[in-house]
Amino acid sequence: MAAVRRENMTDALRAEYTRVAYYYHKAGLTQDQIAKKMQMSRQRVNRILGDCLELGIVKISIEGAESTYYEQESALEQRYGLKAVRICDGRDPELVYGELGSTAGKYLAGIINNGDTIGFSRGRALSGLVDEMPPVTKSGLTVTQLMGSWNYQQSAVNVDDIVHRFAQKVGATASMLIAPVVVNSPALRRSIMQEPYFTQAYQVMRSSTIAVVGIGDMESKSVMPHMLPLTQEEAFRDYEEQNAVGEICAHFFDPSGRPIEAKLDDRIISISLEDYLAIPHRIGVAGTPAKLAAITGALRGGWINVLVTDADTAVALAGA
Repeated sequence: MAAVRRENMTDALRAEYTRVAYYYHKAGLTQDQIAKKMQMSRQRVNRILGDCLELGIVKISIEGAESTYYEQESALEQRYGLKAVRICDGRDPELVYGELGSTAGKYLAGIINNGDTIGFSRGRALSGLVDEMPPVTKSGLTVTQLMGSWNYQQSAVNVDDIVHRFAQKVGATASMLIAPVVVNSPALRRSIMQEPYFTQAYQVMRSSTIAVVGIGDMESKSVMPHMLPLTQEEAFRDYEEQNAVGEICAHFFDPSGRPIEAKLDDRIISISLEDYLAIPHRIGVAGTPAKLAAITGALRGGWINVLVTDADTAVALAGA
């Protein structure tokens, strides 16, 4: 609250406050110069300037801020303890994934440093990120898969295609996993994980400094292709029966963000949850109402510490 209440402002006092504000904001005088000119202490000048904002004598306008989402982004950052939130409009269903990707690409370009290792999962928004990624002039970059590839998913949104295209776009070295995300047996998974090529690729994965991930939801079955063999579909139901709401890198979680263990886990090839959560920047790129439960769970469980989403989903998350 201002040191001087509105109802206590005399005409003379308001004129004094207005003059101080004019000297500082319009004439460009320093607080010391104003203090000397007005024959008052610098502390009083500082206090008056603060009061001017609260009393409405000074109103700050930021060009273009009315058409952005700064206030909503800041509110979500505070609510969920995030490093950053970026919001796109996303109201056109046909354009939402491109907009999410473009917004995520701009954020990513701003945080990449020389020598970073960037790990990706899969998804339409991440594919859009690659398409819209602005130029990056950093050196020594490595791009890696954080999980195996779906055998039946269209290539443009699959993790290996995303990694390959992103590496080309930013001039990075690509580290490919060359393995499916789900194999037929635990024995086959153990065998793959013991191969020298896998252990080398995994060391790159766990050295990631930035993770860029999609958030799979259960309702649309985006976490599993529709053409999976029946045995895997049956195993997938184990997650559903434990109230899973979504997944990141094929690790499933419930509405509170707690990880879920199921029979399919020992057939999945992906970065371990422990190693994933150790990545400093974990950027989740996801939106649309269908993913609200999954995004909320991911936020509550700390699976991501940066969120890129659309405006409608941001409003829903603010009230979740």
